[in-house]
Amino acid sequence: MLTMQYRIALPADYPMSAIETRIAERGHLTDGLPGLAFKAYLYAIKGEAGAVSNAYAPFYLWRAAEGMRDFLSGPGFAALSESFGRPVVQSALVWLAKWKDDAAQARHAVIERLPLPAETSLAARRAAEADWGQTQLLDSNTLAAASAFDPSMWLLTRILLLREAPRDLAAACELYRVGRVSMGGD
Repeated sequence: MLTMQYRIALPADYPMSAIETRIAERGHLTDGLPGLAFKAYLYAIKGEAGAVSNAYAPFYLWRAAEGMRDFLSGPGFAALSESFGRPVVQSALVWLAKWKDDAAQARHAVIERLPLPAETSLAARRAAEADWGQTQLLDSNTLAAASAFDPSMWLLTRILLLREAPRDLAAACELYRVGRVSMGGD
């Protein structure tokens, strides 16, 4: 499995209702997409807790690289690139990905990025991430948990899809609204 995310920074005066409308009108197009586990349509509004700027930052969990490849070379990504410019796409190898049957009900997401120093045992960290994910999923507010690493930058990315925004947010975490969650196909 792979994760993928791109973040489009938007001007402070950008009407975020346009992003909400875009998600409402086009979000269904990724429902049942081959190779996709889920896509969370994430966006941030400057001034809200955890948001330093307006942004559109969808997060994808792919079952296989072929789905990601086909999406990036397909009409949906081409339309996004035409509207906003081609974004830098971050991807990572999944260590943990679990979601509940009602994951599409998520309304908030927290993303945390942590360095993986050279002295870190990747096997031990992978086991720790499995424990982290299982613990997170015990919380009724958590609908999905994923942990992945990017070996090109030795960076760990964690994401939680939540029913409600967390009460406390660590300084290193990004908080997003979730406009929609599309569940993929086989």
